[in-house]
Amino acid sequence: MAPLNRFLCGAAVAGLIAGTGSVVGAQAGLSALSADWLLAAEHVLLIGTDGTNLDKILEYAYNDDSGFKTLMDRGVTAATSVIGHQAMSTPEWTTILTGVWDDKHGVVSNLYRPEPYTAWPSVFNLIEYYKSEVDTTVVSPVGLFTELGAIGGYPVDNIIGITGGSNFAEVDALVTDATVAKILATMDNPDISTFMFSYQSQVDNAGHTFGGGSQEYAQGVINVGANLQQIMTAVAQAEAATGDRWTIIAVTDHGHMQTPTLPGFSFGHGFQSPNETSSFVMFSLAGNEAQAGGQSLGYSLVDITPTILQAFGIPMRSDFDGAPMQTDPALLNSVVMPVDLKQGLTDAINSYGYPNIGTEIMLSLRSLAGGVGYVIQNYLVGPVDNYLQTLIDQDIFGISLLAEGAQWVVRTVGGAVVDVTDQLGRAIGYLTGAGVIEPMDAPLPLPGSAEFSIPDFHASDLPLALDVDALVG
Repeated sequence: MAPLNRFLCGAAVAGLIAGTGSVVGAQAGLSALSADWLLAAEHVLLIGTDGTNLDKILEYAYNDDSGFKTLMDRGVTAATSVIGHQAMSTPEWTTILTGVWDDKHGVVSNLYRPEPYTAWPSVFNLIEYYKSEVDTTVVSPVGLFTELGAIGGYPVDNIIGITGGSNFAEVDALVTDATVAKILATMDNPDISTFMFSYQSQVDNAGHTFGGGSQEYAQGVINVGANLQQIMTAVAQAEAATGDRWTIIAVTDHGHMQTPTLPGFSFGHGFQSPNETSSFVMFSLAGNEAQAGGQSLGYSLVDITPTILQAFGIPMRSDFDGAPMQTDPALLNSVVMPVDLKQGLTDAINSYGYPNIGTEIMLSLRSLAGGVGYVIQNYLVGPVDNYLQTLIDQDIFGISLLAEGAQWVVRTVGGAVVDVTDQLGRAIGYLTGAGVIEPMDAPLPLPGSAEFSIPDFHASDLPLALDVDALVG
């Protein structure tokens, strides 16, 4: 077992070993939790599936052929909500990957900007800064996550940017193949700790085109469930070969409107209806069989980054909005063992409604303002630019030269329009409460800077290095 996994919070270990506290409801108390998980967090896999309503998983993919069901049977599931926050992809993925809500990170648009992740570093950067020996990987179509993996002074070790595929289902299949290959490759180096992020996109895209209540959306959920089953099978194979257990988290950023806005098009999400703000967290902690099949009433999207950092013994930021799901007393006490998990999750989904009218208006305005630049870039400037590029590539006498001139105009004028609308959207976001809270922790120092130093894990404000074998032996 790698020594780097022995850095744990002394109070948390003592409480778990002593069996203090209990988990409410018909469930196993903390004393029933095996201490093996304290030594088993060598491999952490975070699976993101965009825009996936949990109720559709329960309706279409709660069966033995689905990785959703396999993961739910293995771990703890929470029906969560982003009510009171933007139900948009980049804002919520930023929340998931930084551990803070939008009133801190300030991301209000799907247009990528690197600046917020300097003030609020992603889980990728935090792992690479504190534990560079962990092998980190991002598997995703080229875009937001490959960008996040590459920025800052501490990029991930392996950025697997997927290109190709004639539709989103094929892209997700390629992501799945690359993820499975990377998981199986860990068997060749069982003593190297790993963190992987793998992203599935087809459900969200089906929702945007056909609506969250469509058969196409349902098929996307089924397809992703099958992809997850392949990934879970690979994890089981790696566990059997090495004896190590994997911690696995699956999450979605938001839900979807049930009906399309127009034929062949749906606005999809961004407002505050319960279907749009619906989300979920599935958490399988390495070695925690005692709570397999459980339901959490307390998990949230902001808990995911703290949970991953805790698994590797990395210190928490002082200004996280979330907490580690495996050690935080309130989150541990939120786990129940329902007689019928599907019914328990359905009841939880149905308990969420709308925010107050003021919050709903404020967030609707923020989403509309923040989305303008993205719409102009992706539905006007981008397609025109791509069409002109095809004319340029054909090298047609006269026409290609005109297309090249037109492309310059489109990029210059269109880019300026996108920049102005994006800045306006961010200004409106700030006026409605996004990014108004400054970080308490300093940015990560860049390698080679005067402030840079190797992290000291024996500092008083960091987790204690414990001989866990002695504690549990």
